[in-house]
Order: sequence, then structure tokens, then C-alpha cells
Amino acid sequence: MDELLELAVVVDAESVEAVSELFNRYNGGDYDDDNEAGEAGGGGAVIEGTGFELSEALQVPLETAQRFTVKTYIKPGVRGDRIRTQIEEGLWRLSLLRPIPEPTVRAIREEDWAHAWKQFYKPLRVGRRVVLKPHWEDFDARSDDIVIELDPGMAFGTGLHPSTRLCIAALEARVRPGDAVLDVGTGSGVLSVVAARLGAGPILATDIDPLAVKSAAENAALNGLAPEQITIRQESVPAGQSGRFQIVVANILAEVLVKLFDGAYDNTPLAEPVAPDGVLILAGILDDRAHLVRGAGERHGFAVIETLSEEDWVALVMQRREA
Repeated sequence: MDELLELAVVVDAESVEAVSELFNRYNGGDYDDDNEAGEAGGGGAVIEGTGFELSEALQVPLETAQRFTVKTYIKPGVRGDRIRTQIEEGLWRLSLLRPIPEPTVRAIREEDWAHAWKQFYKPLRVGRRVVLKPHWEDFDARSDDIVIELDPGMAFGTGLHPSTRLCIAALEARVRPGDAVLDVGTGSGVLSVVAARLGAGPILATDIDPLAVKSAAENAALNGLAPEQITIRQESVPAGQSGRFQIVVANILAEVLVKLFDGAYDNTPLAEPVAPDGVLILAGILDDRAHLVRGAGERHGFAVIETLSEEDWVALVMQRREA
């Protein structure tokens, strides 16, 4: 009987997305020759809430939700050993920034894993009309529902985190048919797909992670969106797009957003692609760090016109100040 190694880490709600991203980065499947999961794994990340269905777990207050178990599965062997080492080194680096314990490891039967992880992903209503649905699940949609098909095992940012839900709520309220949208740090591509289904276009999605670029393309295709509807590139804030986009959305972290305003990655400031009458939708921000993002925006001529909040997370909608 074939076996897999299960690596599991118990973390708080703030750390779930970072650990999931790490697991997907090194064990998401289809890597190049220097970092190939191949037959060694490709198990991605599975998240279990303590005492909750996953679709409910990340919607309760942080003090109530308490802890989550993030798991990944690796086939033993030389490649599997390399993936495990990369993950353990990555967890150690994360532990320098936040409390991350060492992973527990156990062997399980491969056939048990092949189906069990899917039980934690159920259709999830986000906002007024948007429903995020694992592609293998059935869902009885209402006539005005916008159902987004997703493969949650592909990548991170698939709508379970409050910051993603806040972005979707802001997009629902602000996208107009034909709006040009830039999605910086697209992750799974869920925000770009939602924007497209709301009538936006053209859409440019960017991410510096090649796995995210691949996953975003696959999720776009899963929803019947052609490459000309959503362009996906491996980069940060794109150059040569000054004033092009009515909406620029970035669901990252407060510290990264501050650096993006200053053009720290691709030397293109986050504000540059925003149209004169456009808006920035910024999320991934803990409430006690919102002032950092607000201040960075103000230094670049933007003001907050709306604040959305859920649990300890906020999203800021910003627009250029009138001269």
C-alpha cells in the first residue's frame, strides 16, 4: 500500500495564509527541474479549523476561531525529502516573524488522502452575489448568483480569508461594465475572475510567484475565461500602464503595500497605473497596521474614501485627492 507523509502545522488565523502559501509554493505540483514536485507530492495545502467547517471557520472572530491545522502531503523518496527540507526551512524563516511551531509528521495511506481533503472545501457565499465553489461540488444557484469555479488545491487566496472576502465585496460595489482592472499579487486569480464575471475588462493580473501565475491561468480557464479576457503576467506593478486602470486591487500585506507605493519591486509605484478617476482597493491589512497603508497612500496623493472591515482585517478604498 502506497503511503504519504503528512506534514501538519497548528497556527493562528493570521498565519494560515502564509503557511498555506509556503506549502503550495514547494508542494503544489508541476515545478521546473530545479524544484520539481512531480511524483513526490503536489499535495498543496489543506486547512482544518478547530471545531468548524472550513467555510465557516475563517468567518468567526479570531479569538473564537483560535487555531487551525494546515497540512500538506508528500510521497517519500529523494524528491520528497527535498520538498520536506524546503518546507521545514521555510517554516523556520516564518517562525522568525511570527509564532510557527515545527511541523508534526506522520505516514498515511495514499488512498485515504486522495478523497479526504476535499471534505473541507464547500461552496461559500461571499458578498451579495458571488459564490465561490470547488469545481467538484454541486450548488443550487439563485438566478442572480455569480458562481466562481475554483480548484482550492492549486494556490492560496481562494476566498476563505477575510481579506479576500473584503476585496470581493468592494469589487461588487465598484466594478462597472468595461472597467479596466489591475490585480497585483493575484495569487489564485480569484479576484480577477470575480471582476471579469462582474463585467470588467480588460483585466491584467500579476504575481511574482510562477506557481500563482499558473494557478490563476487555470482558475480563469476553469471559469471559461479566455486569455484575452484576463492577461496574467509574472511581475509586480507593471510598467508602461500609467493611468490605464479604473480599479487597481492588491490583497497582500500592509508592509508590502507600503513598499509597492514606493515602487520597491519593479520600480513602478502602485499609484501610477490608477486612472485619474480610478480607485485603489487594498487589503491583507490587519486593523492595527491600516495607518501604515493609509499614510503611504496619502504621501502619494490618495485619500481613503471607504473602509471595509471583518474580524481584525480591513480593506481600504482610496482615490486621488482633488488638486
